[in-house]
Amino acid sequence: MKLKDVLRQYDEQSLYFYARDLGIQAAKEIAIEELYEKMVEIILSNQHIENRLSILDDETYRVFMQVLSDEEIREEDNLHLERLLDYDLIAFEGDELFVVEEVKEIFSRCEKDLSFQQQRLQKVWLLQCQQVLTHYWGECSIEQFKKLLLLKDCFVEDADIQTLLQQLPVGEVQITIKENQVYWRSLPNSTMLKEYRESQKRFDYYLPTVEEIKMLFEYDYDIQQEGIQRLKTILELTDLKEEEVDKLLHEIWNDLSYGLDYEGIYARCLENTGLSSTELPIILFENIDQNCRKFIYRGHSYLETIN
Repeated sequence: MKLKDVLRQYDEQSLYFYARDLGIQAAKEIAIEELYEKMVEIILSNQHIENRLSILDDETYRVFMQVLSDEEIREEDNLHLERLLDYDLIAFEGDELFVVEEVKEIFSRCEKDLSFQQQRLQKVWLLQCQQVLTHYWGECSIEQFKKLLLLKDCFVEDADIQTLLQQLPVGEVQITIKENQVYWRSLPNSTMLKEYRESQKRFDYYLPTVEEIKMLFEYDYDIQQEGIQRLKTILELTDLKEEEVDKLLHEIWNDLSYGLDYEGIYARCLENTGLSSTELPIILFENIDQNCRKFIYRGHSYLETIN
């Protein structure tokens, strides 16, 4: 399975969006095979594969190595598998999973580079620390953000955060630096930021543990979204454990973000929780669907749209 074969699996709209964000003009006017070749050329020459490999957290990296070694993947690793599929690092051929051929070649080179693992650990930890801003703080000083980064020894005091952010796939970057402050980039103006800070003041720059930060990253969903808050309240009244609720909310948010049918997601949720349609009304899922961020195509390292 080559990268060109992976692109063939994209639907037409997704393929053209992807081509546009790779900088290809008038993609619809290009013969389809030529378009695939041009896209592959840009993906490889701009080191998009290297960038995606360099942001795999330890668990996703482990699952990648299992696919590479043709080992059986456990059901509980589906979230990590999904991430690898999103990045087009692996692909299905029939019912079989394979690492994409070009990815194999690039990974074999990266693996021999002594700095690769160190850079991967730094970038992953930076991605994970972003979640503290999006879930707790909203904004903070660079000095405060560095306190987070230095909780793990993969970071050093003089690490250049701005440079590292520029090396991340743009769709993964949730923070921005302006002057001496770090902001959650989804809060575009001071009024929204002030409101968010007010709603989150109970945290008051609370410094989470390393494990808590990892969990925020693993089960990332928009906790401020009203529909999600209502759904979480309902699920917490069931027999589900707290980590099971978080995992289910993440799966629902993720599936809706990728444009899957909310009615099907709702039906699975009823089945998994044992709740009735009265206890868990479908209108709640419709509300979440209308308000969640949407990734227009798989390989979302490039493009996000906000409803």
